[in-house]
Amino acid sequence: MQIWGAVTGYQSDKAVGTVPTRPPAFRLTRPDVDRAGVIVCCPHSGRFYPEELLRATKLDRLALRRSEDAFVDELLHAAPQLGASLLVTDFARAYVDLNRGLEELDPELIEDVPVGERRVPSPRVLAGLGVIPRTVGDGVDIYMRRLAFADAQSRLREVYMPWHDAIAGLIEENKSALGQAVLLDCHSMPASASGSPESDIVLGDRFGASCAPIFMAEAYDFLRAKGFRVARNNPYAGGFATERYGKPAQNQHSLQIEINRSLYMVEGAMSKRAGFAEMSETLTGLLSRMVEVAQTRIQRRAG
Repeated sequence: MQIWGAVTGYQSDKAVGTVPTRPPAFRLTRPDVDRAGVIVCCPHSGRFYPEELLRATKLDRLALRRSEDAFVDELLHAAPQLGASLLVTDFARAYVDLNRGLEELDPELIEDVPVGERRVPSPRVLAGLGVIPRTVGDGVDIYMRRLAFADAQSRLREVYMPWHDAIAGLIEENKSALGQAVLLDCHSMPASASGSPESDIVLGDRFGASCAPIFMAEAYDFLRAKGFRVARNNPYAGGFATERYGKPAQNQHSLQIEINRSLYMVEGAMSKRAGFAEMSETLTGLLSRMVEVAQTRIQRRAG
C-alpha cells in the first residue's frame, strides 16, 4: 500500500491513488507483511522543482539536476515486494536537502537568520550544501539573490519535518512490533567523487558506530561476490541520517549505500544507460539479502 505524507507529518492510514500538482513531502510504500523492520530511504532522488525555485534560480533545469541522486528510487522500486518499506520524496534536493541537520542554515544564502537560530557553519554549509542548498554540482550557485528566512522555514515545514517525522515514526513502529529497525539510506555519487581508486559502491556505517557489524559485512560480501569494487566508509562514512538514526544499542541500525552513477546512467545527459535494469536487479538482490539478515536477527532473539 502506498501512503502519502502531508505537511502535518507522518501518516499511516492515508492511501492516495493520484499524484497531486504539488506533491506531499513523502511517499511511503509498505510491504504486505513486514517481518524484518527494514526501511529503504531515497532522500535525494526527487525530480519535482517548485515554481518558486525555478523563478529564483539562475540555472536551467538540467543544471539544477546535477545534485540529484537520479533514478535511485527506481533502482530500488522492488523493496516492498521484498519485505521492506520504501520511503521516497518527489521534492528535489536543490530545494531541500533531507540529509542535513535542521540547523544547517547557510548565512550566505539566507537573510535575517534569528540570533537563536545561528550556528557555526559546518563544512557542508561552507561548501554551499546546507539544508537549503546554495550550490549544485561543482559549487555552481543556484540563486540570483538571497532567500528570506521565512521562505527557508516554509520549505522546512513543508518537506523536511514531515520526512523526518516519517522516519522516526517507522523506526518506533518497527521496534515496537519487531524489536528492531534497519534503515538503508540510499544515494548515488558522481564517478569523479567515488574515491581513489574509483569505487562502484561505498558503504558507510560511521566506522562501525551506526549498525551491527553483520549488516556491513553481509552487504560488502554480497556486492564483492557480484564483482563490484566496494569501499567501506571512504570517501563516505554516512551522513546526517546515518548518524542520527543509527543507534545499535537501541536496536536501530543505519547503513548508507552510495552507488556510482556511471554504472546505470549517463551523468551529463541525466539519462539511463542500457544496463539500468541489470543494476536494479543487483540492488534488488542486495535488498533481499539485507531483509534476510534482519529477519534472521529477529528470529534468533525470539528463539
